[in-house]
Amino acid sequence: MTVAVEAWRVARKDLRLELRTRDMLTAIGLFALLIVVVASFSLPTTGAERDPVAAGVLWIALLFAILLGIGRSLALEHEASCIDALLTSPISREGIYLGKVLSNLLVVAAIQVVLLPLAVVLLQLEPGRGVGLLAVVTALATIALVSVATLLSSMAVNTRTREAILPVLVVPVALPVLIAAVQGTEVALGGGTPAEAGSWLALLAAAAVLSLSLGIATFRHVIEE
Repeated sequence: MTVAVEAWRVARKDLRLELRTRDMLTAIGLFALLIVVVASFSLPTTGAERDPVAAGVLWIALLFAILLGIGRSLALEHEASCIDALLTSPISREGIYLGKVLSNLLVVAAIQVVLLPLAVVLLQLEPGRGVGLLAVVTALATIALVSVATLLSSMAVNTRTREAILPVLVVPVALPVLIAAVQGTEVALGGGTPAEAGSWLALLAAAAVLSLSLGIATFRHVIEE
């Protein structure tokens, strides 16, 4: 089997489980939506400060929703000893990691497809021609964040305080990605073009490639510790 086939088999297994239980969908969706709804009652609806604050709120909601969902997903694997079965299977460590990343990305993307339009309406945003840029920024930042969170979650899953340790591990590493995502989102919400957010897009693209490459290279050592 190629790594791509292995990754798809792992992702398909995770997605089938998620469709039966909906643990990640419920956890991520409700948490992120709650933050956006609460913010809609407190954020300014006009003025130059609206877009930066809205961009920050969106990425705080998405980051902690990702941490909550991915942390719970791997915790369930550990509690049911499914991770041990995966490790003893013929599937390579790289295939396991990429499969986990793929399934997490698809679940997060499903939430984002619903959440982002709701956020635009609730926060009274007007991205206009910046919608395409917003989609690109969100995709690149999500790939980077999910890649990092999946790798570090596999480190924290064996600890007794994994729910508390995971944010401590991920947030410092993800800080440059969050800054670039917020800045790129601010440009998009203001109706900006990709050229105006060129440096932030380049940083997000580099972070996505680096995070995924680092995860592939180190997952074997992390999961076997």
